[in-house]
Amino acid sequence: MDSAIPMFDVDPDPMASLLDDYMDTRRWHRGEIVDGVIASVNPRSILIDIGGKADAVVHPRELERMSDDDLRSLRPGQDVSVYVIETDSDGTMLVSLARAAQQSDWQKAQELMESGETVELSVVDANKGGVIVRLGELRGFVPGSQLMPNWRRYQDSADPDRRWRPLIGKVLKLSVIEVTAERNRLIFSERGAYHRRATKRKILEGLTIGTVEKGVVSNIVPFGAFVNVNGVDGLLHVSELSWKRVNDPQDVVQAGQTIDVFILDIDLDKERLGLSLKRLKADPWSTVEDLCSVGNLVDVTIVNITPFGAFASLVDRPELEGLIHISELSELAVEHPDQVVSVGDRRTVRVISVKPDQRRIAFSLRSAETAAPEA
Repeated sequence: MDSAIPMFDVDPDPMASLLDDYMDTRRWHRGEIVDGVIASVNPRSILIDIGGKADAVVHPRELERMSDDDLRSLRPGQDVSVYVIETDSDGTMLVSLARAAQQSDWQKAQELMESGETVELSVVDANKGGVIVRLGELRGFVPGSQLMPNWRRYQDSADPDRRWRPLIGKVLKLSVIEVTAERNRLIFSERGAYHRRATKRKILEGLTIGTVEKGVVSNIVPFGAFVNVNGVDGLLHVSELSWKRVNDPQDVVQAGQTIDVFILDIDLDKERLGLSLKRLKADPWSTVEDLCSVGNLVDVTIVNITPFGAFASLVDRPELEGLIHISELSELAVEHPDQVVSVGDRRTVRVISVKPDQRRIAFSLRSAETAAPEA
């Protein structure tokens, strides 16, 4: 008698199925900015791989507006950001490259207005009220009342509606005076830029590198903070916030806070002010050899992991940071440092190199662990 053998459906690639299930749960919504990679480009379609089951499609109307040069600038494999326009019920997603770029430009415009930094832009069009300039993908407006008086001699007095057209192609130094993205309003001022530059230069000339001034934190950005000193915003870069590692500037300063800052750099030509907070304290690297002599055992905390090793800071002086190279993590072969250590771990390591002039310390975990205990 033949035995019945039950039949089961066997998934030949269970990992692929899990990945498909994961991708199927991904949902994007209108207005989101999504990172992706160009999958294909041709005059009829542009497909963007955004990690879903199907590639996203650049909206056909945007494709029609692209020039041949625009198309040639895009190539398969290129990293891009796209703006989600809509997602159909069948999973087809329409996206826009231009609108994603616009979002970045709106952010830049906002930063320019907050910092007071001037920008040079060419006049691309004009109407009876003023001139049009372009900031990235955005069109901005300079009202006639915000243009400098010296442009009056260029005006076409015979045709008031076209009086500003002779300025097309001219380069203007401008400051941003209004940013309203939801109303698509970006307003510049040449007069404001002139007066702001004159005032800013005078203030900068009154400052001295190496001195300490009081300032107010005016804005926090991922790469640091802007601090207003005597009416001028200077950049307090994240690397100048503290001698120890800073992942988020808000861990050190807060918007509206009054702080003392060290005048690190003054660039009159570019009208830029560089500031430092860490320079108000002694440089810990000047005494590093008193704490870390080659051969010493020291306690450290793992603060960052990279493919080539782990960075660790001294427990007693967290502003002093060194590297445990992947080859110094274990006597055994290590494919990735996270097989041995994790961020936050506290370990005892041996100092194998100290170079104060290069601000480098090399640690070894394996030599510390294999060392014979001291009597």
